[in-house]
Amino acid sequence: MHFKHLVGRTISGPSSDYEVEAVVGLGGQAGILRCNKKLTNETVVLKITNKKDFNKFAEAEEKILEVIAETGRESLNTVTWNDTFMFQGHSCLEFEKLDISLDQYIQENPLGLKEIRPILYQLADALFFLESCQIVHGDLKPVNIMMADRLRRPLKVKLIDFGVAVSNPEDWMGVIRGTPAYMSPEMLLGLPFDLPFDMWSLGCVAAEMLTGAKLFPGGTEHDVISGLLKSSPCHDGSLKDLLVVSPDASDDLEALQSDREAFVDLVTKMLSIDPAQRITPVQMLEHPFFSLSHLDPSRHHNYVKLSAELMQTCDNWNLEDEIDLLPCATGFIKHSPQLPLLYRIGLNSF
Repeated sequence: MHFKHLVGRTISGPSSDYEVEAVVGLGGQAGILRCNKKLTNETVVLKITNKKDFNKFAEAEEKILEVIAETGRESLNTVTWNDTFMFQGHSCLEFEKLDISLDQYIQENPLGLKEIRPILYQLADALFFLESCQIVHGDLKPVNIMMADRLRRPLKVKLIDFGVAVSNPEDWMGVIRGTPAYMSPEMLLGLPFDLPFDMWSLGCVAAEMLTGAKLFPGGTEHDVISGLLKSSPCHDGSLKDLLVVSPDASDDLEALQSDREAFVDLVTKMLSIDPAQRITPVQMLEHPFFSLSHLDPSRHHNYVKLSAELMQTCDNWNLEDEIDLLPCATGFIKHSPQLPLLYRIGLNSF
């Protein structure tokens, strides 16, 4: 299908017509079109298969999306899927319109640890949810993570593209899935894989958010395996460069150094060569990097306060039981007794 020829034309679905505004992405199996949904006059995205032979992949993705949608959790940290229909023999998946990819965002806006923290927390929460559904995403990387709305919710992210996701990884042993630079060792070697595969990928993304460069660059599986053999992130301290703090930084340098140490500790646990030893999503969500338990709010109050405020981006922090409102620099924020103690103490102390 020639997607560029569809711009300005109308795609008819069973419940609405869609006016194609632009081609926003082209993949090996599908094209991504930004459209105006006539029924509701909202901007949505259509993912349309390139060839009719690829409809089977769209059907497999739809099954995964149905599992996610049944939980009611898709509006948090995974993209919202709205509908599926056929157009001229090609499968069409309708999704909510998001902003730009994390890959593009990193290039335009270098991230510090305070910004990385809520993004990484949301992605850990997404993996926690997928784990509860027994789903392996299989291709977690910056281009498959979208900023939801840079203006209204600057650090809100959602995981997209479940095209290679599986709920039965044992049936796919030996089949290479994903992108080499983010593949876990077990995937690269054709060994059995399961939920820890995604955690490795997220570890690579975490390091890339801080450095702006791929942790294991290379276009092929061989390139990445060679890189792993030269520098195992868990055994030879190859992540030590992440500990370097610029002396010109305007932040509290002591707090920043401590924060970097907590971050490197977390990433090292995410990148354990042995998948059985890799940190789990629930363990990750409880890590000090997110609770800020490694920082003293009385000594690093500005750093802690701003870090805590930025964490309010995380939807699952909007708890409804025993919620109070506390004044902060950006207005009012919600907190609950279920939140990490340091946030409640730290924010109350200012």
